[in-house]
Amino acid sequence: MATRRTSHHRRGAAPRRPVVSAVNGGGGMSKSKAKRIQVDPLEGVDTHRPFPRLRLTTAQWSEVSKLSSIPNDSGDGRDAIERVLGMFREFQESELHRKAAAEIRREFHGLAKDARSFYERLSSLMSNRDAYTALIGGGALPSGPLNRLTNRAHHQGSVSSAGQQRLVQDAHRRLSQICDVLLRSPKWFLIAAYRVKDKKRGPKAENVYWLVGNLDGIREQYAGKKITRSYKDDDSVKYIKYVCEIADPSIGSGTIDKAMRFRIKNRK
Repeated sequence: MATRRTSHHRRGAAPRRPVVSAVNGGGGMSKSKAKRIQVDPLEGVDTHRPFPRLRLTTAQWSEVSKLSSIPNDSGDGRDAIERVLGMFREFQESELHRKAAAEIRREFHGLAKDARSFYERLSSLMSNRDAYTALIGGGALPSGPLNRLTNRAHHQGSVSSAGQQRLVQDAHRRLSQICDVLLRSPKWFLIAAYRVKDKKRGPKAENVYWLVGNLDGIREQYAGKKITRSYKDDDSVKYIKYVCEIADPSIGSGTIDKAMRFRIKNRK
């Protein structure tokens, strides 16, 4: 989850709309491009809580209540929507810092190279008897993960030689397991790099789908209504689009419609 910024956030502040002055100012920017200009997604979000919250103004909540049929005096319903809005904004903020697929693949390839080098160095060191003995906890060494029980037994004289042998065998097995993980890790990282695919061009709608699904669920919980295939209840569409406008004015109507159809199809 993204690092939360708090120094410049105004608690209770209404979300600002994207800057679109260039459209009317003769700057030559198209309206669609200007609409995509974003302010800080965490602007106005209260992050001093386990779940961030974007507080609605009285006017905003009155409109949400009217369109959703959630009672205006439902504090829990209002809290639920404000928390979902806050979490959505935080998800959007984290998207701004998402690594590109090519960068992630480079990181995995680098890890594979480092893991291979680490394994080779450890294998070379283990060919030395003293080093191997130290790794399995033998000799008069300080207490460590592999030899703590052996040292304790030696000082207390409470473990038989057979018991000590079992401890040594356990140490051999653990070291073998560690080496096996190191041996396999380069391939694991390379496979992970192969799985990282370039993102398709176009808007990233996963967060919008999440937002629409939660808004529908909250309405169903507190008003007993939900989006239906008939779309006869026009307030359903108006409610979802109004709250999405508060969440992020750059969300297009087409994206919202697709998210609503997806919600209807996959609602459990």
